[in-house]
Amino acid sequence: MGDLRDTGFYNPVVSNSEKKFIELNKGIGKNIAFLQRSEITINNGLLEKTNDIKDKLREYNRNYNELIYLYKLKGFKDYGLEGKMRNYAHAIFNYDNLQTQFQCLLLRKHEKDFLLRKDWNYVKSFSAVVKTFMEVINRQTSMSGMDKSIMINNLYYYDKYFKLLARIENKIGIKGQNGYLNKSKEIFDNIALHIELLDNDLKIIKELHKERLERNTVIVVFILVVFLITVIVILTQLITRSVKAISASFSNYINSGFLYESISYKKSNIKEFNSINVSFLKMAKEINIFTNFFREKVHERTLAINQQKDEILSQQLQIEDQYQVLLAKNAELNEQKLLLDFRNEDIQQSLRYAKRIQKAIQPSASKLKDCFRDSFVFSRAKDIISGDFFLVYKDTYKTTENSDTKITFVAADCTGHGIPGAMMSVLGINTINKIIKELKQSDPGKILNMLDKDINQLLAHGKKTPDIVADGMDIAVCCFDKDTYILDYSIAKFSHYLVRNSEVIDLATQKSSIGYSFFNNNMKNFETHSIQLQKGDCLYLFSDGFSDQFGGSANKKYKKKNMKVLIGQITHMPMQEQKLLFRKEFNSWKKNLAQVDDVLVLGIRF
Repeated sequence: MGDLRDTGFYNPVVSNSEKKFIELNKGIGKNIAFLQRSEITINNGLLEKTNDIKDKLREYNRNYNELIYLYKLKGFKDYGLEGKMRNYAHAIFNYDNLQTQFQCLLLRKHEKDFLLRKDWNYVKSFSAVVKTFMEVINRQTSMSGMDKSIMINNLYYYDKYFKLLARIENKIGIKGQNGYLNKSKEIFDNIALHIELLDNDLKIIKELHKERLERNTVIVVFILVVFLITVIVILTQLITRSVKAISASFSNYINSGFLYESISYKKSNIKEFNSINVSFLKMAKEINIFTNFFREKVHERTLAINQQKDEILSQQLQIEDQYQVLLAKNAELNEQKLLLDFRNEDIQQSLRYAKRIQKAIQPSASKLKDCFRDSFVFSRAKDIISGDFFLVYKDTYKTTENSDTKITFVAADCTGHGIPGAMMSVLGINTINKIIKELKQSDPGKILNMLDKDINQLLAHGKKTPDIVADGMDIAVCCFDKDTYILDYSIAKFSHYLVRNSEVIDLATQKSSIGYSFFNNNMKNFETHSIQLQKGDCLYLFSDGFSDQFGGSANKKYKKKNMKVLIGQITHMPMQEQKLLFRKEFNSWKKNLAQVDDVLVLGIRF
């Protein structure tokens, strides 16, 4: 059967143990086919016994293949039904609740006891604990409805796969039940008995043939011995004389130092020995020719080797000089590498400190949650510090008694990322703070017009030529009145969506961005739009970092249409869960590719 703990056994392809069984089965099949064709089997009435063994082997193969199928279906660790069952068990146990974890441990105990002892009583105990577990989940007050639904779903599939596993074990064979394992043993014992009986019959037949052959062999051997003795005596005399003559010729040739002139041979009465002598003469002649030839070649080669040796020594000296030069270059490169490492560490420390400053001047995600209980911020910088930022203002413009019910919030995507983007974000945050906090402005369109004017003036810095680097930001400013539930907003080239009753609605945007145009700024006019919100409406503000990210199977941009599909699928969930799904979707799409831009996503449920 093979090692059932070897994970290679559970792969879809044929495992090594199955291959060995197939090879053994082929060998046994060839042996049986040989016995069926053998005259010994046919002439001695053993064909029927051979066919019985063949039929039993077919039955054993069918039983073995069924066992293989059941064991692979059952699985082990992360494979098959056992792997699926344990995944759901782990999902149940990982929920942070002592009562559910205790019930899960009881289920795991009965599961382990059944798999170890193969006793059906543990399956009954498992079912009783499942029933109790269901009641424990329903009584839980600390679990949300969704968590209960997920927990019950995981428990249902855990129970389902365990019972499927139990039925497979029952077919294989458990305590008090006869399964395929017992059946395989019975068939194998039956085959062994038939083979033993056939082997005994063959031994008897072999002994009878052996006795008959021994009688015939004695007669033939006697006749052959007499004939051979006569022939040997005659041939021995002829061969002895010829061998002595050839040996004498060989000895003279060797003792003379392999001189061709020393060879002499007396003709023999045996033709073959004469042929040997002729071949020997030819060989000696060729040896003499080649000896002279190679002696000259060795002399020439010796001269060439000496010349090559001198060239190699010269090249070795050149290589040693080059090696010393390379050592000096390597030391110089190592020194430059150390300097680069120090410079890089200084830059990284500066970026980390800049990140702390950037975090200090803009609010945390908790500030947004203070204003909107069900909300989230998903932000990921491309290079430590980010050009994307968000702001939240509450109770900053009390022009009337009830004006403190307004909340202003901002989401922005500045030009570039890293240090340039961060510098633009600081410039934008300071300017917006001045407009909203100091000038007490709450109208989104006016805020953007003032921001655009200030940014252009700051970046132009009094220059009169149009030869200025264009920088700016895409931004959305929203003002929400909690009493009237009216949302005023103005958007500068930004993609934002409002979701109402599962319908994703595009908010009106202005095609112009903040900044970029220092000398035709009067042509811009950011308008304020208003929308009457309803309870449960969801607002999503994005920078373009998410939709512009490359990835997926075709290595293309994520695009806005996929953003809308994703929002439509998850908008019914709590905002914190949505944040996790946005992060998961981004990582799944990007995989191992580099992040192309800073990412910012705001989600608010009103």
